[in-house]
Amino acid sequence: MVAARSVKKGVYVPDTIAPAEGLTRRVDDHFFTQAQLGWTAPVGGELPIPGTLRPRHAVGVDTSGRRHSVVVASTAADLWTRTSTTWQILDDTGTLDTVTLTGLVGEAITF
Repeated sequence: MVAARSVKKGVYVPDTIAPAEGLTRRVDDHFFTQAQLGWTAPVGGELPIPGTLRPRHAVGVDTSGRRHSVVVASTAADLWTRTSTTWQILDDTGTLDTVTLTGLVGEAITF
C-alpha cells in the first residue's frame, strides 16, 4: 500500500519549558496518524516550537538495517514509555517500513 506524503500541524508537549497546552510543530502525516507517537491536533492558541528546543526523539533500525529517528510528541506516548517498540516510516517508494526502537533521547533547550 502506497501512502501519500503530506504534512500536518501537531502538538508537542515539552518537559523542559512551561507551556502546558503544548507547542505546535509540523509533522508528516504518516507520523501524525501513528498513536504510539502521541501526536494530537492543535486546538488554537498554541505557540510554535522555538528553534532553540531540540525535541525528544526515538532512534531505531528499519528492516534493511538503516538508522532512523522520530520526534515523540509526549512523555506519555506509548513509544516513549516503551509500551510500543516500533513505528513506521515511508521508504523512497512510498511504502511503509517498520522501524524497531533502539533508544530514546530526551529534549534539550538552549537559552
